[in-house]
Amino acid sequence: MNNTSDIKRNNNLNPSAYWLSPLCLVIIFFATLITEWTGYQPTALLAVFMLIIFIIVEWKSLDLSTKIITLVAIGLTISLLLLSQISLHQLGMLSRSVVFFAFFLIALGLLKEAALRSNSVNLTGHVLLQQHPVRRYALISFASHILGILMSVGAINLLGTMIQRSLLENKDTVDTRISSARQQRMMLAVLRGFCSIPLWAPTSITITLLVTTIPNLQWIDIIPFGLYLTLALLLFGIWLDHVQAPKHLRHLVPKISNNLSDLKVSYPIIIVVLTLALISGLLILTTPLRPISAVLVSAPMVSIAWIYSQYRRSYNKFSAVRLTVQRFRTDIFFRLPLQRSEIVFFAGSVLIGRLLLAVLDLDWFAQQLAHLNISAAQILIASSWLIYIAAMLFVSPMISVTLMAGALSQLPSVENMPVTIALVMMMTWAVVAGSSPSTTSVRISARITEISPFEMGVKWNGLYSIIVLLALDLFLILFV
Repeated sequence: MNNTSDIKRNNNLNPSAYWLSPLCLVIIFFATLITEWTGYQPTALLAVFMLIIFIIVEWKSLDLSTKIITLVAIGLTISLLLLSQISLHQLGMLSRSVVFFAFFLIALGLLKEAALRSNSVNLTGHVLLQQHPVRRYALISFASHILGILMSVGAINLLGTMIQRSLLENKDTVDTRISSARQQRMMLAVLRGFCSIPLWAPTSITITLLVTTIPNLQWIDIIPFGLYLTLALLLFGIWLDHVQAPKHLRHLVPKISNNLSDLKVSYPIIIVVLTLALISGLLILTTPLRPISAVLVSAPMVSIAWIYSQYRRSYNKFSAVRLTVQRFRTDIFFRLPLQRSEIVFFAGSVLIGRLLLAVLDLDWFAQQLAHLNISAAQILIASSWLIYIAAMLFVSPMISVTLMAGALSQLPSVENMPVTIALVMMMTWAVVAGSSPSTTSVRISARITEISPFEMGVKWNGLYSIIVLLALDLFLILFV
């Protein structure tokens, strides 16, 4: 069933959701924007109130895991208030962080809407499938990375679907062993490329979480190191793909076009990314917005311009403007609530992490670490593996990273290294996103490939994940 049908189906179940849900999200977006721009706290409380209404209206349509997270968050909040472990004032201050993640997903949702109907995005996906195997892996991983910045998990859906369609179209002319090898290599390229986004991209939920959790940390502080790590991960993936390639099947590989010049169809995507970076930079320099907020404010601007340019190719300026406004008014506005589960899940997870962090006895924890005489490197390594193991036990990294990053940033032995803490959290999150059967990226990749999430994350991508974590451990031992 397509998205439009999904909207209609849910609206029939709950008529008020037809207009009230998207209206709540629009109010949340602008109220949070005002808070970010001016620091005015009452608008953050308005955003929280709208988020509560949104959850009530959309409750029946939320998936089971989101409902569980929401109930846990509500139960924990009430319990801590009744036990006087947290005050209403503290809860009000936490609300700004919680609604910021709704603001984050709404902004990126608009960018995704523009990308979904881009002819350049579709053509790029088709061209990538006609490249030499090693080059194809490299190009698909980089494409998944760039498209993931614009479309979030929509990039996995888009490229994954194209891969499956291409394999299906050639099933009668290509040996089944070649098709199976291609499927695994290309889907791993998509997954690994996408999962390296948390290492630097300001549009990733990871960066947003860390800069709102670790005191005195800015995105600008992270980006140089994050870009190096991103490049290292992508290159390592290319090398591992080359090493693991089934060389005994080379004689069965049919001829392909392998024409690199065909990738000129991706130029518009590059222009969009550069425009997003340019507008974000201007906002950072000319407004009081934080860097991450500047990027999120830029996203809707770029989305509007991108949609307008799509219509402008076929219509005059007046018609293109009219069609752009019409699309936002009659289509995109009502599609915003389709992110309902993600919005509520992220908000609930962040609230749980923040509440646990607020009541955690860090002084006692620091004393125990002092008695054990554990070095900073050992603390960071243990934190990384705890997050990884928790993810394998179906604990969302939204909760574990919030708790771990907040706690580490207050421990005497590591509190003076916020960038190092952030990089460890980012690297671990990137590994978890590509290996834990509970993560959205792994589950979508597995569904497209028609295998189990365990096979996708652990059997296919497990070696890559463990090697990356061990390399991180070695780096921390040598340099921290």
